Amino acid sequence: MIYLVRRSFEADNDKLTHKKELKLAINGQIRDALLPLGIDFEKEELRFNRYGKPYLKNYENIFFNISHCKELAACIVADSEVGIDAENIRPYSLRVAKRVFSDREMELFNNSEKKDETFFRIWTLKESFVKAIGIGISYPMKTCEFVVSEDNVKAYGCDGYSFSQFTLNDEFVCSVCIKKNMNNSFYRVYESKSVFSMELI
Repeated sequence: MIYLVRRSFEADNDKLTHKKELKLAINGQIRDALLPLGIDFEKEELRFNRYGKPYLKNYENIFFNISHCKELAACIVADSEVGIDAENIRPYSLRVAKRVFSDREMELFNNSEKKDETFFRIWTLKESFVKAIGIGISYPMKTCEFVVSEDNVKAYGCDGYSFSQFTLNDEFVCSVCIKKNMNNSFYRVYESKSVFSMELI
């Protein structure tokens, strides 16, 4: 299950306060998601691997991951290794694209009519993958490759992992990577609620 919290930046005094409030809100969503499993998130020992990926010390079969961006926080709780990344759709960085996109991704990006969205669709897929495998951006990002369309996501160099991706209100892109076989889906979501959840498709 994917959990999302939206919070207006204007509701807070500064960037640090905004990030803190989003973190508190999404932690509350994780707590509520784990309670039916008999897990008290606030009492459990939270550990991190050497790259900063969080896990619960006493529950090796419960996996979760969190992402924050301006005005949105997202998390996922699953029964297999998982990574999630959310970003605001905003002006892209050509320098970053050239550094982390493969030749095929650059061709797709250069031919896109929605370059900002395409950039963050590819970027968040890469981020979700490296977060799922627990390595982070130290992973050679060009070796996991994605071809995105209005219908789905095609992934190369990510054997054993599947992806789900959506845009939210044409403002955010959210990508999920999970270690199981599923259809690599893309869809557009329009939601006015500030706190809501979605099934992983």
